[in-house]
Amino acid sequence: MTTLTAPAWAPWTNYYDPAGQGPSVVSTVDGDGLNVKFWLDRLSLSLQGAPDAPLTGATALSGAVAVDVPESFDMLGFLLVANGHLDKTPGGQALVTCSIGHGTQSLPWPLTAPAGADRDPVSGSDFQVECFTSDYNPASVGVAPFPKLPPVPITITMQASRRTADDAVVIAITDFTVFLIGSS
Repeated sequence: MTTLTAPAWAPWTNYYDPAGQGPSVVSTVDGDGLNVKFWLDRLSLSLQGAPDAPLTGATALSGAVAVDVPESFDMLGFLLVANGHLDKTPGGQALVTCSIGHGTQSLPWPLTAPAGADRDPVSGSDFQVECFTSDYNPASVGVAPFPKLPPVPITITMQASRRTADDAVVIAITDFTVFLIGSS
C-alpha cells in the first residue's frame, strides 16, 4: 500500500455546461498539490448588438472535483477563486456568482445610468470572486481504513441585462482555482 504524501486531484466532472466548456477545460496542479487551476476558453455571456438581440441572458458551469488528501493533512476547507473580465455600458447590469460546497459569493455590477440618459463609452475591468466552504479530512475522525473525501461541487453563474439595444454587457470567466486550506 502506497502512502499519499501530497494531495492528488482528479479531473473536472461536468454536471451542467450549456456552453460546451467541459471538453476543453485545461487544468494545472500547483507543485505542492495544494491547488488546481482550471483554464476556460468559452465561459462567456454577451449581450450587445441589434435591436432584436436579447436584452437579458444567463449562463453557468457546474461540476465537481475530487481530491485525495494525505492522512496527516489538517484540512479546514476549500477556497474557490474565479477570475474574469467584464465590459459594460452604464445601462447594463450584471451578476457573477460562484459556489463551492455550501459556500456562495456574488459580485454585482448595477446600472450606472438612468434610462434615457446619455450613454458613456464601454468600461471594462478584470474581476475576482472568492468563495470558501469548510470541510475536514476524513482521516481526522475514526480509525483506518478511512473513507475518501467526496467530490466538492462547484458552480459559476453569470447573468446580465441591458436597458436598450445601445447598451452592452460582455462577461467572461477566464479561469478558476480550487485551493485546499489547512491549518499550519
